[in-house]
Amino acid sequence: MLPERQRLILKEIVDRFIRRREPVSSRMILEDYGLLVSSATVRNDMTALEEGGYIEKPYASSGRIPTKKGYCFFVDWLLDLSKLAKKERLEVVEAYEMRCLEVGETMRQTAFLLGHITGYAGFVIAPRLEETRLDRVVLVRMDPRLALLVIVSDLGVVEHGLIPLEEDLSREETERVMAVINGNLRGMRLDEIGRLALEESPEGWYDRPVRAALLVLRSLLERRMQERLYFEGTLNLVDVLQEVNPHGALDQFVNLIHGMEDEAGFIEAVRKARGTKCGLVVSVGDCLHGGLEDYSVVTCDYRPHSGVLGVIGPLWADYGKALSATTYVANRLEALLVASCARPSKESE
Repeated sequence: MLPERQRLILKEIVDRFIRRREPVSSRMILEDYGLLVSSATVRNDMTALEEGGYIEKPYASSGRIPTKKGYCFFVDWLLDLSKLAKKERLEVVEAYEMRCLEVGETMRQTAFLLGHITGYAGFVIAPRLEETRLDRVVLVRMDPRLALLVIVSDLGVVEHGLIPLEEDLSREETERVMAVINGNLRGMRLDEIGRLALEESPEGWYDRPVRAALLVLRSLLERRMQERLYFEGTLNLVDVLQEVNPHGALDQFVNLIHGMEDEAGFIEAVRKARGTKCGLVVSVGDCLHGGLEDYSVVTCDYRPHSGVLGVIGPLWADYGKALSATTYVANRLEALLVASCARPSKESE
């Protein structure tokens, strides 16, 4: 546990470096924050913080800059303090008021909002679809031998695809196909539907239009069973990185892009970093995924079905805004999805 004055000095060093992007000297601390101690006392405290691994000198005669350990201390201090500006809260609300209930588009819009508000990169790991349940299948006749199949889960529209038909399909026959599928599958988990054995299907499932729809349904669900990552705002990081590291910014950015190409690896690293924790979790340079060694990752879970969202920023990120934005957007998305789960289906209205 750091002494109170060292805690204060460390907070000011991290705060000033985040705002100014320049090493901090003992003179700057005294001039900017008016501490009622001598410059020698501040220098001694900064030496102790350096020995403790919280700050370091980028070169021999410079002031100090925070280390990953220093940023972690600052993040812990901020967790319960930050409030998102009212203007930005309204921006999030307005964006969701214009929402589409298509799950993928909602996740993508959420990632964009996180990146836009924070000025960093935003991401959303979609809810585990194997834990969601089928609300209904909608079949729309496009022409006599082509139909559009739409899968609606308890979260909203999950997937859609076209069904080629071997015979003309009237409106009445289209409605009968939907009735057979929904009557037998509604309420089942999506992963169970994907494993459904057609040879064990109930009576009425052997009609060609019904079987064609079931095969497309299973194919679409199989495509969506892997967790999906939505990632927006990567270009925001280019300017941010160049402020502090103009010569190495491009390499740092390219490393991030290569790391994010391994979506499954990134998702696994985020879930491993979170473990069984709920709420906000901050990983300062230790997300255990290639390309993220020089970044901080702020995450928050949201219900239902184990979703996670967050932002990726530099080590000197504005943690106050990142924490606040992540918490607020997670709460809004959760409210949207929970309300979507609770809505009555068209068949029960």
